[in-house]
Amino acid sequence: MFSGKISGGQNNHKKIGLLLQLVLLLVIVCVSTACGKKKSTTTPAPNSQVTYEKGADLTGVIREVDTDGEMVAVYNPVTETEETFLYTSGTSIQSKNGTELVMDEVQPGEVYDLYVDDVGSGLTRMSAKADIVEEEDTQVYVDPDKQMLTVEGVNYAYSEFMVSLSDGKRIDPMEITAMDEVTFRGVSGKAFSLIVTKGHGYIEPIEYADFVGGTLTIEGESILPVTEGMLITVPEGAQTLSMKNGDLASSASATVERNKVAKLNMKEGMTQIPETARASFHINPEGAELYINGTMVDYSKPVPLYYGLHTIKVVLEGYNTYLGTIRVQDPEPSFRIDLAEEVATVEPSDDTSGESESNSSTVTDDDGTVQDPSDAEYDVDNKITVSAPNGASVYVNGTYKGVAPCSFTKCIGKITLTLQQEGYQTKSYSLEIIDDGEDTALSFPELAAAGQSE
Repeated sequence: MFSGKISGGQNNHKKIGLLLQLVLLLVIVCVSTACGKKKSTTTPAPNSQVTYEKGADLTGVIREVDTDGEMVAVYNPVTETEETFLYTSGTSIQSKNGTELVMDEVQPGEVYDLYVDDVGSGLTRMSAKADIVEEEDTQVYVDPDKQMLTVEGVNYAYSEFMVSLSDGKRIDPMEITAMDEVTFRGVSGKAFSLIVTKGHGYIEPIEYADFVGGTLTIEGESILPVTEGMLITVPEGAQTLSMKNGDLASSASATVERNKVAKLNMKEGMTQIPETARASFHINPEGAELYINGTMVDYSKPVPLYYGLHTIKVVLEGYNTYLGTIRVQDPEPSFRIDLAEEVATVEPSDDTSGESESNSSTVTDDDGTVQDPSDAEYDVDNKITVSAPNGASVYVNGTYKGVAPCSFTKCIGKITLTLQQEGYQTKSYSLEIIDDGEDTALSFPELAAAGQSE
């Protein structure tokens, strides 16, 4: 029996061993299966509360807004093209500070980031661009040869597509004179728009033969010699023109409109200057120029002067310029001025004719706005020729030069050249004539007919 029990115990041990092996095998299989599986991940559903906004499609410089046709014409400074887009009442328009605007408030020359619909022809949104250079009521110098603008001392390149407007009409940037005021917009190195905010017009004096050879003053602007057939470019607005020649004086006023000519009759207000003396000047050496109160005078004959103090300047190449004052006390004073390399001296010709005193301050008139005629430079060996537009009268700084095609002595430096022709719009161009020792040839576009929109 003992042996039988042992035999049964051995069988039990075998069964237990087989069971343990089976359990171990199942564990290995389960572990292997678990390791082979990839860990599942859950992708979160898009949040419907978040707006994913695309960037602007282009930067556009406003050229024109057509509220009737609901269209906006813009200049694209990246592609150098002009493009037109439709807009609707649903188009969102925002200012630089995020204020909502309407299309009537969008002005030519302003710069916007534009968002275009899927079709590509309509605007869904316009946002005023903040990161641009903007200069208001400033002056601009234009170099057409280099296609460069200078604003506040900084240079900007420009193209033929740049928005350049005056009174809503397209203009050549060269038509902007030094006296005009503009609003400039652009980015570093590139101009986007020029909008003339204060332009220029013209004064044409008539009935002024008695003043030829005298001086002309545009109030607050300049002093010019009076010549025949004058046409003077002046800022738009109220202007007063005065002329003097000897004992004669006249003054007339007008409101000058942009790009239009105002005629002033100088004979109507002509008067004889009372209480004037006639001063004689004897200057050594001969050939010197004499300026009294900032105006060059012909001292080959007695000079009419009011009683009192006057500033004088005497200029002669090779000698020191003399600056001083004289006091006129008698009806016919006489002054002698001797220039020297070191010192200039002034002496009355007798003890009763007048007094003089040295003064090193700059010579100006009462309001300090004298334009010294000695600043003008000429190249007498070369000429400027204006070949077109044919038949137009040509003026340089208000002085008549002839009818195109015409030639005249070359004037050096910055000038305003004006073209006038009966039945056509008067035009002015701001130019800089360089001193290169050669003739200068100029040709300009045909003038637009009077009343015609450009």
